[in-house]
Amino acid sequence: MLDPSLPPPEQLAALVTALDARLARLETIVTSDSDGVGGAAAGTPDELRPTAWPALDIDAAAAAWDELGAWVATVLTPILEPSVRQIPLCWPVHTWGRETLSWLHAAYRQAYGPHGSGFLAAEWHTRWVGHAFTAFDAPDTARGGVCDRPEHRTPGGDPGRRLRVEEWRPWFDWARAADLERRRAAPVAVQAESSSSPVPGTAAGSAG
Repeated sequence: MLDPSLPPPEQLAALVTALDARLARLETIVTSDSDGVGGAAAGTPDELRPTAWPALDIDAAAAAWDELGAWVATVLTPILEPSVRQIPLCWPVHTWGRETLSWLHAAYRQAYGPHGSGFLAAEWHTRWVGHAFTAFDAPDTARGGVCDRPEHRTPGGDPGRRLRVEEWRPWFDWARAADLERRRAAPVAVQAESSSSPVPGTAAGSAG
């Protein structure tokens, strides 16, 4: 005889089905958020993986450059409207520029991806964006947001003006081409960054 205090069988079946669905979703989230070898666990969606630049082959590096450039141009620039003091025009030719915007991009994907939330989006805007600007302002990078290399400065440029895609794009195209050329020349070795980086369109050199 059934216990009269229990819900009807059909209601119990519906509850079990709903719990199974919730458990499956929680398992997916936990798997996606777990850390593993190489920065991601088995089962982590590719779109949530951070970019490990030294480990990329030439094809993966080309795709990573294109993805980063598209995100900075179509998402970061119009949303944040940074000044060239916050993100210098020459950011692509410096490893600290590429790495900083890469991890900021990864954090953005986590916040606005399939398992994102309002909390993560708020944290991206209030925490990680500020950390990125602070990283650009570090003594060994672009103190005050402006790179200290004379050849990287724009004559007569206002360091407080808004960052414009057409201004950093030549630096980006040069840095992408130089990075892929290094990987083509040494496809197995970890890519070492040179300490010199010319103005785009001048004599060849390496990004630093």
